Amino acid sequence: MNSFLVDVSSALSEPGASIEVDDEVPLGEVECGDTLLVFEEPPRVSARLVRTDIGLVLSGTVTASAKVECSRCLEPFVLTVVGAIEGGFNIPSVAPLTDIDEDWGDVVGESVDLMPSIESAIRLEVPLAPVHDESCLGICPTCGSDLNIERCSCEVTAGEAAANPFAALKDLKHPVTPSE
Repeated sequence: MNSFLVDVSSALSEPGASIEVDDEVPLGEVECGDTLLVFEEPPRVSARLVRTDIGLVLSGTVTASAKVECSRCLEPFVLTVVGAIEGGFNIPSVAPLTDIDEDWGDVVGESVDLMPSIESAIRLEVPLAPVHDESCLGICPTCGSDLNIERCSCEVTAGEAAANPFAALKDLKHPVTPSE
């Protein structure tokens, strides 16, 4: 597992002290469900750690561009995501863990690892089914032709149409409005 350690020694002394982080993250790829994100260049994090009475509060953003496959036509494309980084770190010598901050990490020595927060922020921004263009037609389920490039001569048979759970809706003549 990768780590992204930040020295927080200068912010540990008093509440209100802060540390700015603006750097590239050494991350080559991240699995996100069925999608493998392969980064074109290292993601960039811009964040701030602020010392409070009980710990360090993290806020910022991560920007990443990754090569992924379109879920409709399987063509590779570059997906750019910008995710919010949030979290916190307990300072064990200052305050014990409470119910409010049980999901926080810990300051270890004089550093914190931002990698879990960075990866989480990226994963939250990746669509479940990424597409290179909302108007992508995908591929023909019968012959595999890319329907964005060429029309195929395949026809949907009655059996295939019946297997579609939405086939009964094809004859719907008017849209249903919320007042009906």
